[in-house]
Amino acid sequence: MRLFAAITPPVEVCDHLEAAIDMLGAPRRSRNPWSPRSLWHITLAFYGEVADSGELEVNLSRAAAACSPFSLALSGAGTFRHDACWIGVSDPDEVLPNLAKEVRGDWASPYQHATNRFHLTISRSGRSAGLESAMRALAVYRGPEWTVTNIELFESELGSGIGGHPRYTRIAQADLRGE
Repeated sequence: MRLFAAITPPVEVCDHLEAAIDMLGAPRRSRNPWSPRSLWHITLAFYGEVADSGELEVNLSRAAAACSPFSLALSGAGTFRHDACWIGVSDPDEVLPNLAKEVRGDWASPYQHATNRFHLTISRSGRSAGLESAMRALAVYRGPEWTVTNIELFESELGSGIGGHPRYTRIAQADLRGE
């Protein structure tokens, strides 16, 4: 199974981002270029193909137990390779790099991109969908701050979701406790 660890923003944060995207309007294309909200997350670790999630679940719990809840906000926007459109993450206490390092452990895939450029992907069809002006407008986006209280382990099934998108299934959740 293909696995990754992530933070999922709460509903009100996703509502705010979705409202900002809706105000921009979709480019005149036959297919909606934006990723479904069910796919929105901030990746901490990409593991790739893993036979058994057991060790990763234990490591996720250990990393979460050692980390206290912390604040994040979605902020700014850009593209990777002109195709993957992302919303940035404001991490005022700079918790994400250390948390991600602990969550990745020795299991993270060497093919993980943007290792410490934490972001939420909102489209994978930027150039082909004509999203350049939308992404320039979102460059000044600032969403509401929220407190991160847990991290999650997901299975990713490529092409199995709505419209050929991946389907993400949560396998485990670990609460931040700061012990």
